[in-house]
Amino acid sequence: MLRRPSPDAPRTSSTDAVDSYRTRTAPIWGWLGIAGGVLIAGLGATAGGTGSVAVPVLIGGAVAMLAVALFMRPIVIVNEHAIVVHNITQVVTVPFARLKDLHTRWGLELVMDDASKVGAFAAPDPHRRDRRKAPSEQMAADLVAMIRGAEEQWLEGPHRAADQAAWAGRAPLERRWDPVGLALVCGALAAVLAGFFLA
Repeated sequence: MLRRPSPDAPRTSSTDAVDSYRTRTAPIWGWLGIAGGVLIAGLGATAGGTGSVAVPVLIGGAVAMLAVALFMRPIVIVNEHAIVVHNITQVVTVPFARLKDLHTRWGLELVMDDASKVGAFAAPDPHRRDRRKAPSEQMAADLVAMIRGAEEQWLEGPHRAADQAAWAGRAPLERRWDPVGLALVCGALAAVLAGFFLA
């Protein structure tokens, strides 16, 4: 899903999102997972006595947390300086100053100038079923156009020299943990383990 902010919306800083992308089906799967988790917890809570309530509630909670972590949160955001890849437990900033290439054969993969790579969980295998189509008709076309368009603006814009100087002596990308993603994954794992021991 390609989302563009309203042209009338105020920009608060030069790092505001210009474009963002996730697959169109991700929110659907996310809400289905949340609904499934709530259903498991609800049916389990009403079906048995107090001793057996905890297990389905824990399992339902784990399903809902994983649905949010896997489908609702991952996204690719492009701003005036970089591509920011929000994966399940990490956020990776890929500056245009160090971006060498991108591939979409098995999913979005960004290649740095030192040959290191970053994959995007929000854009898995965007054109596996469309290999016989022209590139402009493939599912990845919007994603590639979004990134390439922002890169062209960066190349011709006022930030290029400063960004190149800022990233010259650094690692080609910046990784940090996503505390919300980590909490969701760890919470789901803890709920499954607790359910297993209580069963």
